[in-house]
Amino acid sequence: MKAFRACLLLTSFAVLTGWARGQASVEERLKALETRLEQLAEENAELRRQLGAANPAASPASHAAAASDSPAVVAPVVVQPAGKEAKISVGGFLQGQAEFGHASDPRWADVRDRFFFRRARLYVAGSFADDFEFKAELDLQGNTLSAGTGHRAQGNEIFINWRKYPGAMVRFGQLKPAFGAEQLASDTKTLTIERFLGNDRLTDGRQLAVSLWGDLLDKKISYMLVAGNGIGSNVSANDNSKFQRSARVAYTPFATASGRLTVGANGLWTEDAAVTRPGLGFTGNSFAGKRSGVGLDAQVTVGRADFGAEWLKMNYRPINAVPQADFDAHAWHVTAGYFLFPAKLQAVVRRESFDPNSRRGGDVIDSWLLGLNYLIKGDDLKLQVNYLLGDTPGSTADGGRLLTRMQVLF
Repeated sequence: MKAFRACLLLTSFAVLTGWARGQASVEERLKALETRLEQLAEENAELRRQLGAANPAASPASHAAAASDSPAVVAPVVVQPAGKEAKISVGGFLQGQAEFGHASDPRWADVRDRFFFRRARLYVAGSFADDFEFKAELDLQGNTLSAGTGHRAQGNEIFINWRKYPGAMVRFGQLKPAFGAEQLASDTKTLTIERFLGNDRLTDGRQLAVSLWGDLLDKKISYMLVAGNGIGSNVSANDNSKFQRSARVAYTPFATASGRLTVGANGLWTEDAAVTRPGLGFTGNSFAGKRSGVGLDAQVTVGRADFGAEWLKMNYRPINAVPQADFDAHAWHVTAGYFLFPAKLQAVVRRESFDPNSRRGGDVIDSWLLGLNYLIKGDDLKLQVNYLLGDTPGSTADGGRLLTRMQVLF
C-alpha cells in the first residue's frame, strides 16, 4: 500500500511539472507573438507615414518632427486610375535642340541659327484586365522643322488597342501608316537626330486610322495592315470617301543578345483629293491624284555595330499632270553606328540620296551625315551631335549644318 501511494505521488509530481513547463512555453510564445505584432504595427505606421496615408494632424509625433530641424519627409505622388483600368501611367519626353549653319537640304530653307524644342510630349497610358489598352499623347511644340511661330499643342499618338490575340491585335486611333521602316521607328530611338530626307518626302505621318497587326511564329514574323483617312494628323475629315491603305511585313530570322537581323517590305496605295506633298513640284505643294509606293529595308546588329538601310519608291499620277502626268520619286539611305565605348559613346555615319522625279535629270539631292551619340542613361538621357553636308542642285545656300540635341524621357 505504501508502495502504491509512493508511485501515485511520483506520477502526480511528474504531471504537474510537465504542465508547468507547458504553461511557461505557451506564455513565452504568446509574449513573442505580441512583440512581433508590435513591431509589425510600427512598420505599418512608418510605411503609411511615408506614403502620406496617415493624418499628420492626428499625430503629436508628427507635430514634434515638423517643429524640429530635421528635413520633412515628402510623400510620393501616386497616380490613381479614375476609371476601372488595372494600370495607368503618365510620361513623356523632351528634345531640346540647337542648330547652326546652312541648309544642308530643302527642309532647312530659310531656317537660321536657332534654339528650339523639336518635340515636347506628355502622355497618359493604361490597360484594362479585359485585354484593352490605350494611350493619349499631346505634343506641345507642333512637331515641325519649319521656322514657324505660335506653335499650339495638338494630339499626337492616340489609340485604343485590343490585344487578346498577339497574332491579330486591333488598334484604332491616330496612327502611322505601315509604310517606311525609319518612319515607324520611335522618335526617341533613331540613331540620327532627323530621319533621312526621302522619309520626310515620301512617307505619311499619323492620321485617323484602324490597324490589324501582330507577331507570328514566335515573333519571327511581324505584320501590319492600316486603313486611314490619308489627310494627315489632327484632321477628323476625309478629303474623299476613299481610304489610304498600307501594309508591312518584317522577318527576323535571329535575335540574340549579341546580334539581330530584320528585313522588311511595305507598300502604300491611295487616291487623294488634296494633300500636302512638298518638294515634288506640285502646284502650291498640294497633290490630287493617285499615288502608290513600295519600300525595302534591313537592320543588322552585330556586337557594338548597328547597320540600317532603306529604299523607297513612290509613283505619282496627278490629275492636273503637273509636273508630269506620271512619274516616280526614289530615296535611299545607308546608316552605320558603332559604340566606341560600350553602351555610352556611339559614332554614326550616313549616306543618303533623294530623287524627286526620276524622269527629270539634275535634281538629285545627296548628303552625308557624321554624328556622335552620348547615352548618359540609355535613351532616357541622351546627347546627340550631327553634322550634315548636303548638295542641293541649283541652291546657293546649301552646305553644312550642325544639329545638336538633348533628350530626356520621363
